[in-house]
Amino acid sequence: MPREMREAVVELPNGLSTHYYEWPGNGPKLVFLHPSAGYGRMWEWTVDALGDRFHVFAADQRGHGFSGRPEGDYSAEEYADDVALFMDAVGIERAVIVGHSLGGRVAQVFAGRYPERIEGMVLVASPHLSNFHATREAARAVLANAADTLGHPEEFASVDEALAFMKARWPWSPESDGSLRHRIAYNFEHRDGGRVAPRYDNIRVAQGLAHLTANLRPYAARAECPVMILLAKKGSLTREQAEELARYWRDARIVEIDGTYALQMDNPQALAGAIADFAATVGAG
Repeated sequence: MPREMREAVVELPNGLSTHYYEWPGNGPKLVFLHPSAGYGRMWEWTVDALGDRFHVFAADQRGHGFSGRPEGDYSAEEYADDVALFMDAVGIERAVIVGHSLGGRVAQVFAGRYPERIEGMVLVASPHLSNFHATREAARAVLANAADTLGHPEEFASVDEALAFMKARWPWSPESDGSLRHRIAYNFEHRDGGRVAPRYDNIRVAQGLAHLTANLRPYAARAECPVMILLAKKGSLTREQAEELARYWRDARIVEIDGTYALQMDNPQALAGAIADFAATVGAG
């Protein structure tokens, strides 16, 4: 059953206008952080599967969705400070932070910089190897991906054209038509004549992707909360790689889930179950 969902905008002290979604619940608070080119509402199927056990928030991060696109370097540090200010603005003292890809990098920095604000950290289809082993080849791949993003179309003639682009863009992580149409329904502007335009800023997304080689080891060392790495069985990160990365945290566990990179769209029921089980172990369930 779809849960009651609210939308609102808050103006943060750093000047960022932040649009967010909220699902009121009877239990502890969860903060969901979307990936690059994502949007807060992409978590709604997972939130629906959680039921009313948690009070959930999911913002459009800077440069994405309906939130602002201010000047800045779009580093994980900048995003993490946004999260702290957002939590202040909506009255969240502590929460379990769930981050996917970009959101996972932000969660890692947040856990290191604001350990008193986080109950536990869930990394969905992340962390990224390049943030812990910034080899020359990893840097090449990261910079090539960022550069490619600069050339993404800023408008499509139709929904079908946008669908075709996304299917060709992410062949390594196929999503269902339902998932892709959810993206277009809620992460694209619908214009006259059937034209659609992404709500994320290609340049700001590329800036964020360029930080995929930033060294996050110091933040892992400073994190005090338990960590769960959710490994997509059909994702690019292997079990061996996940086990190697898990050693950087004091208390990290790995849970495998059937699905591809976009677990919140691909297997929301299993994702919700894993999050609820983890939250219970950190005292937030």
